[in-house]
Amino acid sequence: MFPREGDMNQSAAQLTTTDDLTTKSRAPGPKGLPLLGNVLPAWKDPVSLFMQSQKEFGDVVRFKFGPYDYYLVNDPDVIRHVLVDGAKTYTKSRNYLGLKLVLGDGLLTSEGDFWRRQRKLAQPAFHRESMEGFAHQMSYATRAMLTRWEGEDETGGESDMFCALAEMMRLTFRIVGLTLFSTDVDSEAQEVGQAMTVAMHHANDWAEALWNFPAWVPTPKNLRFKTAMKTLDSVVYRIIESRRADPTQKKDLLGMLMAAVDESGEGGMTDKQLRDEVITLVLAGHETTANLLAWTFYLLSSRPEITARIREEAKTVLGDRDPALADVPRLSYTKMVLEEVLRLYPPAWAFERQSTTTDKLGAFDIKKGAIVGVSPYVLHRHPKFWENPEEFDPSRFAAEKSATRSRYSYLPFGGGPRMCIGNAFAMMEAQIILAMVARDYALTVDPTHPVEIDPRITLRPRHGIKVTRHRS
Repeated sequence: MFPREGDMNQSAAQLTTTDDLTTKSRAPGPKGLPLLGNVLPAWKDPVSLFMQSQKEFGDVVRFKFGPYDYYLVNDPDVIRHVLVDGAKTYTKSRNYLGLKLVLGDGLLTSEGDFWRRQRKLAQPAFHRESMEGFAHQMSYATRAMLTRWEGEDETGGESDMFCALAEMMRLTFRIVGLTLFSTDVDSEAQEVGQAMTVAMHHANDWAEALWNFPAWVPTPKNLRFKTAMKTLDSVVYRIIESRRADPTQKKDLLGMLMAAVDESGEGGMTDKQLRDEVITLVLAGHETTANLLAWTFYLLSSRPEITARIREEAKTVLGDRDPALADVPRLSYTKMVLEEVLRLYPPAWAFERQSTTTDKLGAFDIKKGAIVGVSPYVLHRHPKFWENPEEFDPSRFAAEKSATRSRYSYLPFGGGPRMCIGNAFAMMEAQIILAMVARDYALTVDPTHPVEIDPRITLRPRHGIKVTRHRS
C-alpha cells in the first residue's frame, strides 16, 4: 500500500540490520536513512522490499517509515494473535485515512460500535436466500457479455485485441449494480471505472505520503481527485434518490440499509451513510473480483491444459445451460484454480492494523501506536508453507492438502472478525464467470504487452491484460 514513486539507489538487497538494536526484544529489520527510515525503498518498490526483508530478517520485520514503526508479519500464529486475539486492541491503521477520503465511514473503514452495527445490518444480504438471486444475476450479466462477444465475432472482432481487466471491470460493476442495488449500471461502467482508478491512486498516495497539500489547495492532483469523486458520488446519489422515490421495498443490500433503524426504533440512515456503504460495496464488489479474473486469464493463457479442464468441468456440470447457485459447489476445480490465483495475486496485497497498547509479536516487543502489516502477497510465497511457491499449481487447493495447511498462512480475504463480508459472493461470482467464459472461449495474452503488478490499494496489472479470444 505504498506509492511507487521517487528515486532510490539503495536496493533492498543492500540493506543491513539496524545499528540501534540493543535488546533481543526488538525485531530486526533493514537499516534506513535518518528521519526517512525505509520510506524511499517502499516508494520505489514495496513488494520487493517486503519480499527481500522477509528472506533476510525472518517472519517479524521492523521498518521505520518516517516517524512510524512498521512491522511486517509472516508467522501465522502471530497473524492470528493480531487479527483474532487482538481484535479489540488493534484498529485500522492510519493508512486507511486515505481510503476514508473515498469511502467515508463504510464497512471497510469504520470502527467500533458503528462498524459492528453496519456489519450486522449488511450480513443478511449475503445469506443463502439472497445468494440464489445473486447467482441468477451473475449468470445473466455474463451471458449478456458473451452474447456481445458473439456479435463482435461475427463482424471479425474475435481476432481483435482487448483488455481483459477493462472487460471484467465492466462486467463485475454491472453485477454489483444488479445484485446489491437492483440497478443496471452497465452504461456507466467505463466512466465509473476511470473515476475509481483516479480515486484509488489518490487515496493510496495520500495515505503513504509524509506530507500532503490540503484538499482545498487546487493542485492538479487534487483537482483530478475532486472530479473523480464528483463522478462517483453522482452515480451513487442517483441510485439512492431513485430508491427513496420508490415505495416498493426491494430485498437487496441497499433496501436493507435504507430500512434500518437504531435500537430505539427511530431514525434511519442518512443519504451520506448510505452513500458510504454503497460506494464501499462498489469498490469491494467489483474491483477485487475484476482483478482476480484478469490475473486468472493471464495465468491460464500459458496453461491450456488447465483451461481445458475448467471447460470440461463446466460442460459436465452445466451442459448448455447457465449456472445456478446449486451448480457452484460442483464447479470444484474451477474454484481450486481461482484459489491458486488468489494465492499468487491477492487483490488486497497488504493490509494493516495499529496497536492501541504495548504488545508482543511473537518474541518481539512493540510500542503503542505501532503499525502491523500483513502482506498476503509475501505470505503466500513463504517457502515454509508453500512448496515451489512461484509455480501456478491449482492442485494445492485439493481438499486433502488444504486440510493440513495453517488457516492463517492463506489470507486472500483477510481474517478474524473483519474478514471480508463478501468473500462467498466474490468466489461464487468468479466461479460463474470463469466457467461460462472457459466453456465458450480461450483467451490468449499478447506476448508483446508488458505485464507488471501495480501494488496500490488493490493489486492491479499496471498496464492491463491484453488478450485475444478464440472460440473453444
